[in-house]
Amino acid sequence: MTNNQLLGTWKLISAIAILPDGTIEPDVYGNNPVGYITYTPDSRMMVMFARSDRTPFSIDVKSPLGKDIQKLPVAELAAAFTSFNAYAGTYKINGNTVVHHIEIASIPNRLGTDLVRTFSFNGDRVTLKTPPTLSDGVVKVFELVWKRV
Repeated sequence: MTNNQLLGTWKLISAIAILPDGTIEPDVYGNNPVGYITYTPDSRMMVMFARSDRTPFSIDVKSPLGKDIQKLPVAELAAAFTSFNAYAGTYKINGNTVVHHIEIASIPNRLGTDLVRTFSFNGDRVTLKTPPTLSDGVVKVFELVWKRV
């Protein structure tokens, strides 16, 4: 994959949603979302991002594999899950489109699926856009801006 401008690690700067009428929903992942996306030369990718205002658990949980996490209220677990997103797999580029083939994901239904993103560059930033996606009963395009690390 020569001349692949996506190679490397990028830090999340912003996440917005664009409605069909052009209205913008700012900060769909909070005011200052945090996250990283990495593209490797061997066509592997991984991404994780979260709201920056996530509430800590009410008990000190050291590992998601321990039994302490099972003591948490369902509402706390749900809040943690819905404020964090991650997946990894392979990717292919075709023009200004990148297809992420999902091999592991925080949302189990994504396993084995392809997530298509268009991309554009502006200096040290890349913007990734989803195709129109039904979200909360409304079709939206999600736009995430990343800055090269």
